[in-house]
Amino acid sequence: MAKFKFQLEAVEKVRIQKEQKMLEELSLSQRAYQEKIAQKRALLDKKQKMFIEKNEMMSRDASINDIRLLEDYITGLKQQVVRSDQAIIRARRFLDQAMRNYISARRERMMIDRLKEKALEEFKLEQSRLEQKQLDDLITMRARLNHGPITDDFTGEEEIA
Repeated sequence: MAKFKFQLEAVEKVRIQKEQKMLEELSLSQRAYQEKIAQKRALLDKKQKMFIEKNEMMSRDASINDIRLLEDYITGLKQQVVRSDQAIIRARRFLDQAMRNYISARRERMMIDRLKEKALEEFKLEQSRLEQKQLDDLITMRARLNHGPITDDFTGEEEIA
């Protein structure tokens, strides 16, 4: 029996490689997005701690300069939170784009997979037909060897098969 060879095997390899690359990019984008979210959480936690520290300083009658310095630091943290929000939005856009690229690459690979499956089914069908033809030819040759030439029972003439 002949071995199945997919005609678009090179295209299939390229599509698989592209899908893997897009999956890696998606993974990197997800990691970057999660890092941005973690950075924002850290900033918010730090800001919360500074608010608590500021309230404690005010209750201890700390100097106005120390309180003002802490308020300036809190203001800087607020600005960093805003920049962090913008970075999260950018990271989300990259993540969405990476997801679209991956889905597109996956669809392309699946299309090749469907073509391969169809070609394999056609190959199997053709192989089945060839095997059946070979069996039929073998049976015909055996019949000729065992019984001599095939004759028409009514006229006694040989048939040409």
